This record gives sequence, structure tokens and C-alpha cells, in this order.
Amino acid sequence: MRLPKFALVNYHFVFILVLLSLLVGVSSYITMPRSEDPELSLPNYTVSVVYPGTSPEDMEELVVDPVEEAIDRLDNIVEIYTTITEGLAVIEVEGEFGIDYDDQFDEIQSEINTLRPGLPKNIRSIEVEQFKPEDRTNIMQLALVSETASYGVLNDVAEELQDELERIPGLQSVKIEASPEEQVRVDVDPQRMAQYNIPLEKVIDAIQTDNANIPGGALRAGDRSLTVKTSGSFDGLDEMERTVIATNGSTNLYLEDIADIQKTVEEIRWIGRFNGERAVFLSITRKAGVNLVSLTESIHRDLERLRPAIPDGMSLDVAFEQAPSVTGRVNGFFMNLLQGMVLVGVVIFLFLGARSSFVVMTIIPIAIIVTVGLLDIYGYGLQQISIASLVIALGLLVDNGIVVTENIVRYRKKGYGPLEAAAKGTSEVGYAIFSSTVTTVLAFAPLAFMQSGPGEFLRSLPVTVITALVVSLILALVLNPILSGKILKKEQNGNRGWSLVDRALTAIVSRVYEPSLNFALQHGVSVISGALLLLAGAGMLFPYIGVSFFPTADKPMLLIEVDAPDGVTIDRTDHAVRYVESVLDTTDYVTSYVSNTGHGNPQVYYNRIPEQYKKQHGQVLVNFREWKPELFYRTLGTFRKAFERYPGAVISFRELKNGAPFKSPVEIRIIGENIDTLRALSREVEKIISATGGTKDVQNPLAVDKTDLKVEINRNKAGMLQVPVAGIDRAVRAGVDGLEITETTLDLNERYPVLVRLSSGVNAVISDLSRIYVSAHSGGQVPLNQLVRIRFDRSVSELLHYNLERSTSVTSNVVNPDSTGAITRSIITRLDGMDWPEGHRYYVAGEYETQQESFGDLGRLLAISLIAIFAVLVLQFRSLRQPLIIFSAIPLAVTGSFFALYLTGWSFSFFAFVGLISLVGIVVKNSIIQVDITNLLRSQGMALREAILAASRIRFVPIVLTATTTIVGLLPLTLSNTSLWSPLGWTIIGGMISSTFLTLVIVPVLYRWFSRG
Repeated sequence: MRLPKFALVNYHFVFILVLLSLLVGVSSYITMPRSEDPELSLPNYTVSVVYPGTSPEDMEELVVDPVEEAIDRLDNIVEIYTTITEGLAVIEVEGEFGIDYDDQFDEIQSEINTLRPGLPKNIRSIEVEQFKPEDRTNIMQLALVSETASYGVLNDVAEELQDELERIPGLQSVKIEASPEEQVRVDVDPQRMAQYNIPLEKVIDAIQTDNANIPGGALRAGDRSLTVKTSGSFDGLDEMERTVIATNGSTNLYLEDIADIQKTVEEIRWIGRFNGERAVFLSITRKAGVNLVSLTESIHRDLERLRPAIPDGMSLDVAFEQAPSVTGRVNGFFMNLLQGMVLVGVVIFLFLGARSSFVVMTIIPIAIIVTVGLLDIYGYGLQQISIASLVIALGLLVDNGIVVTENIVRYRKKGYGPLEAAAKGTSEVGYAIFSSTVTTVLAFAPLAFMQSGPGEFLRSLPVTVITALVVSLILALVLNPILSGKILKKEQNGNRGWSLVDRALTAIVSRVYEPSLNFALQHGVSVISGALLLLAGAGMLFPYIGVSFFPTADKPMLLIEVDAPDGVTIDRTDHAVRYVESVLDTTDYVTSYVSNTGHGNPQVYYNRIPEQYKKQHGQVLVNFREWKPELFYRTLGTFRKAFERYPGAVISFRELKNGAPFKSPVEIRIIGENIDTLRALSREVEKIISATGGTKDVQNPLAVDKTDLKVEINRNKAGMLQVPVAGIDRAVRAGVDGLEITETTLDLNERYPVLVRLSSGVNAVISDLSRIYVSAHSGGQVPLNQLVRIRFDRSVSELLHYNLERSTSVTSNVVNPDSTGAITRSIITRLDGMDWPEGHRYYVAGEYETQQESFGDLGRLLAISLIAIFAVLVLQFRSLRQPLIIFSAIPLAVTGSFFALYLTGWSFSFFAFVGLISLVGIVVKNSIIQVDITNLLRSQGMALREAILAASRIRFVPIVLTATTTIVGLLPLTLSNTSLWSPLGWTIIGGMISSTFLTLVIVPVLYRWFSRG
């Protein structure tokens, strides 16, 4: 590849282009959004239906079945998974990757809106959400704390804060949570209704009619048009109380005569506390692409302004914020990048001397800054994946520059002038470094097209590395020759060493490498056999290395799950949550905690989606002082022992992990229509999981039956008395949970739901049923207990659907997250030995499912990379043999990778697999350069053996140097001891060490075997 002469002559033009690129890059760095994790967009959607007081069976029949059928009719739907509990159904929908996710969301939303009129009228809410972590994951959670203020007062103050904070540019939303909704409750006395012979339907109709807001239209008055205002909705409770229910000549019966009307809060469904004190929460999310750190600073400025206005007896505290973690993580990665740059600079200086190292090192800051600018143009921000990708690319950035500069120096030593040495040295290796860069790009490129959740999470890594490599190639071919021609002195000609390291390398080549190479060429079979034995040994280590999926997040934060027995009251669950608080209060490592009963904590981590309203569920968010692994895991051990002693609930936790969301590490779904068969099978599966070593916190929703109160209607008697069955159901609903019949604005222009109840207390009791009357068509009132039989009945607490089929799910946590795959495989072996009834089967979900899908994707991507690289090499060398020689570096690299993982104690994780794919492109680079120079020497008439020896001598220094810079560039990130990046780093480092030393020997041997002459 010839170096364009204009690049050497018109170097001012090149410098101007470089300067402009640097300005763009610096500008982008200043304005780029910063976050801890990448912004994900996935084809995952959730339909949440809240229908209080409804059994799982009724929810299934009335709500879930029609909704699932409507969604299933849409195109590109892969999976529908539904969880049905009392009063709540959560339908999780997964679409195909690669489609327009927003269009898919609109289709689901449209289908639900079309279906809505046919669903029960008393459904409290139906929400459709797309899985966009940046929209749902809170960047900050505020706690408005007070033990004395009423919920109404707390909510009023929270709304004022909400209005103020929503004015901050860049905020997506500010949601008030753990605050019961205010409502107007109409407690109707059933005895007085019976006394006046007033049916429930008549009360409801009167309230709805008087509250109707029907525009009166417009009338003309001369040349003016006047809007006619009618009565509108109620102006206040007094007006509602004077609603006429019935009239008897001159006497009116008003609503206040048969009911007690008050503005109050709904039944408590979510209890929130901060550090043990009652609180409501303000959860803050940001808009996509907004700098999280600067936005958080703006929020804190507003909070300082707003805090003096908080009423006495209240406090406003920051319960959680992402910004400190993001700042620490981003700064840590940039420190790794800076340390890597320094180490690479030192290595290059020792190998090449001051002037040559300056030429090579110039590429690094320019390439990084230009890459950052291009990432901004692509729409990526600064987060742990993109910044760590720069660290990974660091050692690769200088490879091309090293090869070019070293070759230019070689020609300067031969006496060539600056321009001639630059042109000849660059042209000679230009095609080789272009080809080797293409192969490295091809190794990373398939990762950019991985269509899955992990692929979306990882996307910025291959994009960043590829961009940096392309930029570095351009700089190596254009800027390096210019700088070499200007900086390298003429008196540096000659063959003497420039430094102590140079002389040491010369001695190593002549006294160690050349004798070793001669021995290898003479005893090729023995050398190749030894390499194969090393590869086999590394393969035998793999079972001891172990396989894991995404690693833990290494964050000083924990989510503790509290699950009380099904059917308990929210107060019983709260008792268990308070026990957790008592343990946290005695732990010095804990700085603060947020407690939630009846609901999960507002989402604070991108893949931990909180449970929605469940009386038997609670969750506690714990913030620790700092991330110290030893102290963190010792504290978790203490927690585990303390929580096991609590008898009234299952208290469990698992560390935050990177990767796609899943319910539990181990999850076995049992599919079949017969609920009794599912119950029996689930108990067998529960026994198998419990008996498998390494599992803990096994949960089976069908293990314990739930007790319901069954109201059996005597349909014959109801027919004889002309009482409609729907009227009985409606009366029972009003007596137990209440009927939401309308909304009214009252006097502050705020809308309040109006709830009609037949019982006088907040919480209905069994005896209330005996006070209910129902209306007959004949006009009389019939006591409910004359038409029904009330008995206790066994039922399920939770129903699951998988792709429209009824199912259940047995889940488990694991003691060691790295053993999840092995534990699940052991469970599968025993499940296969079970006798499964016809129409029933099991399905493995949890982390294992995601791991298998992702590792399968990575395996296919590795195959695609190898095929693409091989095709490029065939085109370059016009041979099938020489690409096979070059490919010998790959198994040699795998040898070192496995040994490195085994010696350092890291398992073969998802990111270690990514490191292995990356390694493929990196290690063939050196082989390409070695084979290319050998071919060049042979084309100049040199004999085969002499060409091999000469090429090996010439390429020894650049091969060792490029490998060393790649290794030392990765060392700071690898030695950070993080479970995300250390396995990847050791995979690449171990592979580089083994492939470099073995390639210097194996490739020449194979070249001799597969070449003629």
C-alpha cells in the first residue's frame, strides 16, 4: 500500500484536519450525556391491570384471557408471560428484536384501548408500559418524612414539590408514590336503605346524574354568542349530601339521610418509610440523552431552595441517587484509561526511545478524542461500557503506529532520508496493517449486531472499539509518517542500539529467539505436539473454571425481599418489614434504608423491576457506606443468619447483577391446564430444587392453598324473588370493597374518585355481609343471607400464564451466583426423570434461559467472525494454506485465556466470552504481519528458511511490543477486580501472552510445512 505523497507534502492540511477533529471531540466530551449503564431500548412491554378485591381465578377469566388473546393476535410477538394475583394482573410481552419498538408499543396500546369497554367497569387502572430503563429507573428518590402529618397533608406538600421540580429542564417525570389516593367515600347504611326501600342502583344513579357535567352549548344574543353553563359536577361535599335520592310528595330523601359522606384516603395499599419513619416518595426520572450528573446538580440546587418551605414536623431527604455512583464509575474508568496511557507510553519509550515513542503516543489522545466525538454523533453517551471500551482499545490504538514507526526507523537506520524512509516504511507495511485492522474489526463487528437484551447492553463496546481502530489506522498511515519525517533525527542512522532495552532485545533475538526458532524448525512435530498438549490441558481446566452469566454490579446497595404467607393482611407483612428494619438499625455499615410494604421500592436499578401492589410483599432498599467487597459480603452473611430466624415470612435478597432482567436465578415453569395437577407437580419440582446443593429461598406459589370466602348464590331462590344475579354481585362488591362510580372535582378543581360502600368501616369484616340487602324487580329489599350461602373455600394465591397456557413457577436463589448454570443443569437431569402427565411439561427460565440464549448468540457470532476473517485473509494472500497458518494463533490464544482465568479464579462469564471473541481479531494481527513480511522477502528472491528466519527477526520487536502495549493498556481495568471487566481483561491478557510467544515459534513452523520452496 503506497503512502499518498500529498500527505507528506501538504502536512499543514493534515494538521488542520486533526485540529478540527480534536475540537469536535472535546466539545462532544463536555456536552455528552453521562450515566452508569447504557440506555437500553428493548421490545419488552408490560400491561398492568389493577382490579382490587378480585380473586386470581376471576382475574384470569374476566381480564387476563381477553387481554392475552388480543395481544397474541398482533404480529412479531415472541412471548407472553402473565402473573395473576388477588386484584392484580401483570402481563409481560416480549416482541421480536429489530422491529420498530415504538410502533409495537402503539399497536399494543391500541389493542388494549379497543378492548377496554368490554372489560369489567370497576377495574381501577390499566397501564401499558414499554421497557425503557431510562424512563422507569429513577435517578433520584426523595422521601418526604413525617410521623405526625396526615397523608392528605403529606400529599399536598408532595404535589407542591412535584410542581416545582418538574420545571427543571431534562426531567422526564416526578411521581408521588406510597401516598394513598384521596377519594370521596359514600358509606351507605344498608338498614336505612331497606327501611326506605331504596335500591343500591338508585343511589348510584342519583349520584352519577347530579354529578354529570354536560355542556349547555351556545346561544345567540344579538351579534354575540353566549356559552350556556349548566350545573356541572359537585362543588363540595355539602352539595353532594343534598343529592335527592327519592321524593314522597312534598318530602325529599337526601343522600345524607342514608349515608355518611367524607373526603378521605383510600385503603392503605402501600406503606412507605425512610429510616423507620413514615414517608411518601417522589421518584424522579430523566429524559433520554440528558447528562445525569449535571441534572442531579440542578435538582440539588432546587432542593436547597425548597427545603426552608417544608412545614414543621416534616423533612425532605434524599433516599437514593444515582449521580455519585455514576461520577465514581466514570472517573474510575477514566483513571484506568489514564493509567493505561501512561503504562503504554512507558513501554513504547523503553522499546523505541524518546522521539519514536512521541510519534507513536501522539496517536492515542487524538484517536480517543476523535472517537469520543464520533460516539456522540452516533448517539452514545459516556457510561461504563463505552469508557471501558476505550480502555480495551487503548493497547490496539498504538499497534498500527508501532508497526509503521518501527519500519520507518528501520529504513532511517539504513540511511534513507526522512521523506523516503517515511514513504517506503509506511508503504511496505501499509497493506498488512490495513488487513490486520480489518480482521480485528471483523472480530468485533458481529457483536454490534447481536439481537438480544445482552446485545443491546453491550452495543457500545464493539462500536467504540471499531471506531477507535479505524481512526488509529488512518492516523498511522497519514499522521505517523509526517511526524516521523519531522521528528526523527538523521543522526539516528546506523545499526547501533538506541537504548539499553534495544540492546537487550537485540541480545534476546540473537541468543534466545533465533536458537529457539532454529530448534523449532528442525523439530516441528515435537513443537506442534507440545502446543497441542498445552491446548488440551487448558481444555481440561475448563470444568474447574466454571461458567457464569452476567456478573454482580459491585454497588454498595441491596434490595431485600419480604414475602409473607398468601392471604395475610398488609399489617402482617409490615410486621416482617419492621423486623428487617430492626436488623438494619444495628448495622454500622448501613447509611440509610427505604422500606416498602405492599409494593416494591420505586425502580432504582435498570433490571430489577419492582413488584406492584401485593399485600403479602415488601421490599427494603439498603444503602451502604461504600463498596468494600469483603465488608459487603460479610454483612450479607450476617443478614442471612438474622433473617432465617424470622418465622412469619421469607426474607431473601440477591446482589444486583448486570444483564437482562429475570425473576430468579433458578426458575422452572410447569405448564398445563389442570390446577390440581400443576399443584402436585410443583411440589415435586420444589422437592427437587430444595434437594439440589447450592439453592436457597425456594418458593412455590402453589405450595400453600389460599383460603377465600365463597359466596354461593341460590339461583333458584334469586329467580323466584326476582333478584338479578348481577345485582347480588354488585351488592357484595359494594359491601366488601366498594364501587367506584364516578369522579368529582369538588372545590379545588382536583378530581376525586367517588366510592360507594355498604359497610361503615374502612376494612370490611365477615359480619358486614349479613347487613347487606339486595333489590328485587318487584321493588322490595331482600336480605343477602336469604339468597346466598357463605363458606370458606380453598383457592390458589397466584396463577401464571405462559404463552396463553396456564402454568406455575417454582423459583430459587443460589448461594454462589457463578454456580447457577451447573445447579440448573443438575435440576434438569432430575426433572427429565419425572413422570410427566399428558398435557403437562416443564420449561427452564431464569438466568439459565438467558445464559443459553446469549451464549448461543455469542457462539454464532464467533463463527461468523472466523468465517469473515478467513475470507479476508484468502483475498489478501490468495491462498487457503496461509490463512490456516494465521488461524493457528487462535487456539494458542485460547490456551492462555483458560490458564489465566483458572489462575485468577474468575469464571467464564458472558464478558469473558466477549473477551474471547475480541481476542480472535487481536491475535491474528501479529500472524498476518509475520506471514506478510515472509512473503515479501521470498518475493525478493530469498530462500524459504532464510526468509522465515529474517522475517521473524524483523518482526520480533513490533510483535512483542504490540502485544505488550495491549496487555499493559488493559492492566488497570483488569486489576480493578470488578466482576464485569476483570474476566474480560484476563481472557485477553492470557490469550495475548500465550499467542505471542507461541506464534513467534508455531507460525514459522507451520509456514515452512505449508509452503513450497
